[in-house]
Amino acid sequence: MRSRSNSFQRIVFLALCCICTAVAHAQNVKRVVIVKIDGLPGYYVDRFAKQRDPQTGKPLLPWFDEIFYKNGTRVPYFYTRGMSLSGPSWGQLDTGHHLQIKGNVEYDRYTFHAYDYLNFIPYYFGYGFGRKADMPAAEVMDQLKIPLFCDAFPYEKRYTSQQLYQRGNEWEVLENGARHLYPGNMSDFIDEWTIGLDFRRMTVDQTERDIVAWLTLHPEIDYFDYYDTSFDHVSHHNNDTASRLNALKQLDRLIGRLWVAIQSSPRADETALVLISDHGFNSEENVYSQGFNLVKMLASSAGGGHHVVTKRRLMLDYSIKGVYPFVPLIRTTSSESYYLKGQSGTYPTALVDFDGNERSSIHLRNSDLNVLHILLTQLQHGRLTPDVKAAATDELFSTIDRHRSDWQDMIGQLSEELDALHRWILPQQRQVAAEKKKYPPAEIALGIDKQARRIDTLTTIAVETEADYRKYIATVTNLLGLRRDTFNPKKLKIEGLIAENAMGESNSVYQLQNYTAGLSSTGLTLDANKRLDFDRSFKRIDYFDLLHSQIVRSNAQAQLASRPVDFVGLRLPVDSVSGVLNEDIRSIDDPIWLYGGPDKQALILTRADANGGLSYRYIPVAGLRQDEYGKVTFQVSEWADGFPLKYFEDKNLAIPSSERAAWLSRWHTEMEWLNATHKTVYSNAIIGLNEQLDRHPLGDGDGLSDDDKMIARLRGRQRRLTEADMLILANNHWNFDVRGFNPGGNHGSFFRVSTNSTFMIAGGAKTGIPRGFAVETPYDGMSFMPTILRLMGKIDERNQPVPELAQRGFRRFPGRVIGEITGPENTSPLSK
Repeated sequence: MRSRSNSFQRIVFLALCCICTAVAHAQNVKRVVIVKIDGLPGYYVDRFAKQRDPQTGKPLLPWFDEIFYKNGTRVPYFYTRGMSLSGPSWGQLDTGHHLQIKGNVEYDRYTFHAYDYLNFIPYYFGYGFGRKADMPAAEVMDQLKIPLFCDAFPYEKRYTSQQLYQRGNEWEVLENGARHLYPGNMSDFIDEWTIGLDFRRMTVDQTERDIVAWLTLHPEIDYFDYYDTSFDHVSHHNNDTASRLNALKQLDRLIGRLWVAIQSSPRADETALVLISDHGFNSEENVYSQGFNLVKMLASSAGGGHHVVTKRRLMLDYSIKGVYPFVPLIRTTSSESYYLKGQSGTYPTALVDFDGNERSSIHLRNSDLNVLHILLTQLQHGRLTPDVKAAATDELFSTIDRHRSDWQDMIGQLSEELDALHRWILPQQRQVAAEKKKYPPAEIALGIDKQARRIDTLTTIAVETEADYRKYIATVTNLLGLRRDTFNPKKLKIEGLIAENAMGESNSVYQLQNYTAGLSSTGLTLDANKRLDFDRSFKRIDYFDLLHSQIVRSNAQAQLASRPVDFVGLRLPVDSVSGVLNEDIRSIDDPIWLYGGPDKQALILTRADANGGLSYRYIPVAGLRQDEYGKVTFQVSEWADGFPLKYFEDKNLAIPSSERAAWLSRWHTEMEWLNATHKTVYSNAIIGLNEQLDRHPLGDGDGLSDDDKMIARLRGRQRRLTEADMLILANNHWNFDVRGFNPGGNHGSFFRVSTNSTFMIAGGAKTGIPRGFAVETPYDGMSFMPTILRLMGKIDERNQPVPELAQRGFRRFPGRVIGEITGPENTSPLSK
């Protein structure tokens, strides 16, 4: 017995040694080369990687086949978490955390500040004149104290390319790239100039040349990244297979050149080559992407007669002004405005972000601000009878009083936050003033000059932020200071009471269902009690019904629905559904409401599990309404075809038809939802919509000073102020991009074709990365960064950063590590 026991113990010991060895191998990546490709769908790569050239018999994509299919690991079911849009998606891939940036363009409702995350040109000019250090998206992350992937490496040990979340800038890349545009002799240069010099690829190609050379010349560098938007641009403008396949072949050759350079470098055995994309693409060769103009709809009388602001110029291809990249905002003046004719420069009432084609986010000026503005205008200039004047004055003060408590709280809290920000600014300004003007080469090599510029830039932004918010507070304070006993409208200046270029608070569902756009044709009218009759006095709009009712009768493509809008999504305050939901509202987050028509609506409920994971419940409903006091009512519906996300009728839902109604109505973990739905048309939309529309707190503030807590609260407020009133999703192959309705493909939706992105990895002999392996489990963008950091030994089994990263500001990552790559023993508990 003792002999058998000893044998068993030896076997167990050997098995444990094997496991530990595997784990050690899986964490022996010491150097990474990350290839970031914008808009590359995983399913599209897979389609052509498995095909062979009929003439040669060789793979169409030989380097994909050799590197990732034969000698690496692929994650075929890798998805965007949230909407399939570059700004949010790269933000998640580059931080490993829940979404904070929710669009390519965002607007602050109080200050009208526009965050334009895709516009490189103002950044480069700002950098050249010493006013900028990083791209706008990186600045926001710094304000939120969320480090980027590259921040895990010392400045001197990383090489980063030009991208949306760009840190610093190296003019040598631009200079050397421009030099390589010259082909070597004047006649060839003239020929190239005639055809058109490829300025778009100037810096991209130089980045490749740098990486290929530096892999050997700079063995101290642990992190390289390469960013390329070519595939995305080709796919937007072309829907033919030949164009996209050509772009894919160019990418194939690129990764081949990088792989050869890695193998020739002194650190080949410990280097991993990673291919990652931010989102997929919705493109079919026989379908033309059909455009619908939401801006025109909003500017029409039926849409509210809004003066509309966008960050991209409408019909850019036909506008000479469109080539000017420094214009902060584009204003589309409505000739059908109800009460603000000629005032689009001071009082626009709608902000639209249509970037991403398949979706749009819309801010509308708060409906009650419209009411106040209309009443003040009428009391100043209208020819009102005494009764109407008295009723209008009563309604003016009643409206102010309804908001008085909330506005006073806002003023008090925001003032506290701005005071703390001001106290932060003062020492920063002294530090900036004391900084040296020139840095020696040794300090430049460590990035010290860029860090000093970063502090200067963030201080300047803080000064502007304080000034803008205090200006807004002043107008609200003036409004609250109006008194009935001294009220004389003719002595008032409206711009001192109603902030110019401001949207005010977000609209409630009630306000969006009963939006006050202007005076009615009859003007202010009294009811039997000599009070204002709202329905007769004002033009009211139900925006959910309006958007759903849009029909394009000239649609000539059978593959497209006649309705351009698929559904509208927004978040409901959880307190508003108290007593209606058969749930303990204390345990759930704000529900997500999806409107697909009067009888085709849905609620998505979310709650946190004991282990920190998320669970979701999907409820089909009809007739959801909110009253003026905030109470929500609706009817729970029976499961049937046609509800938003269309899971019930999708043949690819991994639930038997007979069990679907029961399964869909119950709570399920995130993994259960993802496993059941990821192959359906709407893929991981249950998770994605919550990621996009929910708020994601950044921590409890432990260890922060009182001022730091106040500033963190301000940053959270700023993120909330960028939240749009409505997220509008387009039906398949419809597109809202008014700057130029591209004929190729779209992205921005929660369709699987748009959310299925690419993640592939291959490494040297010491990395332990599996060879010729495809991960069958679905994962999303929040798994990317912790997986790579786990491979590099920079986070532990609980996704906590090692001390070096913790000192750099990194915190625990919430995503699931892909255990099939790192080794099952290294899988995060969140994935179990």
